[in-house]
Amino acid sequence: MSTTSEMALVEVRHFFEEQAIDRESRVLVAFSGGADSLALLILLSRLLPKEHLHALYVNHRLRSEEELIIEEKLNTSNCAALSIPFSIVRLEADQVAQLAKVRGNGIEEAARVLRYDILENKRQELGFDYIATAHTLDDQSETILMRLMQGSSPTALQGIAKRQGVLIRPLLQLTREDIEGVVKASGLTWTEDSTNSDTRYLRNRIRHELIPVFARLFPQYRQALDQVANRCSFVMDALQDQIDTAIAESVRETDDTVSLKLSVLEKASPIVVERVLYHGWNLLGLPEGMRLPYRNVQLIYNKISAGWEESQRMSVSGTILVRKNDSLVWQIEEPALAEGYVSCVYSDCIELDGTYRLLVGGEPAAIVPVEKRARIASESLTPPVLVRSYQSGDAIRLVEGTKKVVSLFSDWHIAPEQRWRIPVLEDAKGIFAVLGGAYGGKDRVAVRCLSAPLARNHGTLYSVTDREG
Repeated sequence: MSTTSEMALVEVRHFFEEQAIDRESRVLVAFSGGADSLALLILLSRLLPKEHLHALYVNHRLRSEEELIIEEKLNTSNCAALSIPFSIVRLEADQVAQLAKVRGNGIEEAARVLRYDILENKRQELGFDYIATAHTLDDQSETILMRLMQGSSPTALQGIAKRQGVLIRPLLQLTREDIEGVVKASGLTWTEDSTNSDTRYLRNRIRHELIPVFARLFPQYRQALDQVANRCSFVMDALQDQIDTAIAESVRETDDTVSLKLSVLEKASPIVVERVLYHGWNLLGLPEGMRLPYRNVQLIYNKISAGWEESQRMSVSGTILVRKNDSLVWQIEEPALAEGYVSCVYSDCIELDGTYRLLVGGEPAAIVPVEKRARIASESLTPPVLVRSYQSGDAIRLVEGTKKVVSLFSDWHIAPEQRWRIPVLEDAKGIFAVLGGAYGGKDRVAVRCLSAPLARNHGTLYSVTDREG
């Protein structure tokens, strides 16, 4: 065994001792076939009984078939040479792309989610104790550097954890040079993922463009960034009691809401409030993968600091927060009806959202109050005529000039979660009316549809009333 391999084995042995992991434990290895995961498999095979190991390769189908076939064959050969059981899971051709579209966090993140789900399912199927991944000190450095440049919090700057439940990372103190030395000493050959050189991915750009500059200026950059992670861990450990107390005293969960006690948050430090907000977010039951951007955390914190007024609402990341007494009540925002209702105007009474109707024509005096009327010169319209909910970018040309529909809603103080209910009328020339009168706003009609006499006395009537009329 080479000096490099001996040193690496000492590090892995120390990891098991530090984490109090029994050397009889059974470990599923996330095996890509690259130098990192092959070195991990080699080192674990020298530390644990081989029958307690199993290698799992996930084929994400993100590269050419020729490259993947070669990779699978080499991985199978390497595992056979080490006498370690080996499994392959092949995803559907578009499975990663479909999940990336749903989650909205990119291809790499979607591939990682699928991979970890597969690993955990296999671990349970085998009855194994742990999943081991081959993250190295270089991976740690890239992660910390990336998060520093993104302005991340001390929590995120803790970097890649050595252990998270059943997930263990025994190589975090070894460099990529150490890892390659282990594999070379074994006489085996690793595979090279062609996407690792693709600088469209942020991590690859950091690895190939930024890291070489850091290495030239700061030869010990990896150790320095690892020290940043450790010191941030010390800070968060020191704050954890405050965070736990704030969560216990301020957070209450119901079936569809999360309440946060304002009197607790108003006294807490910003970092504690931040952790409470992320905790509350995780309790809301949002679709997996939805994130609360830090800029929205700042908006909420600033609102709390400035004094959140009774009944004031805030819409953030598909959720609504509203103050009720001493609590912020947080819930998922009601979605628009199938991204908004659309109905052709064929009759004199169009059903809208189940509560209101759109009345077209006829004599309204008996059923529609004056403040809920909007008169339109019907000859100014170009069919087809539609009634729908508003969409981003909608604008209407009024007497005083063109105005965005969302600005009208804001002027009328219509809560964001209610705006989809307000009828927007559109013909072939564009939006000609926004009927907010029955919803606490006003009825506004485009200037092209108005003339002085018609606006007061004549023309087709478009108005909104509730079911009781």
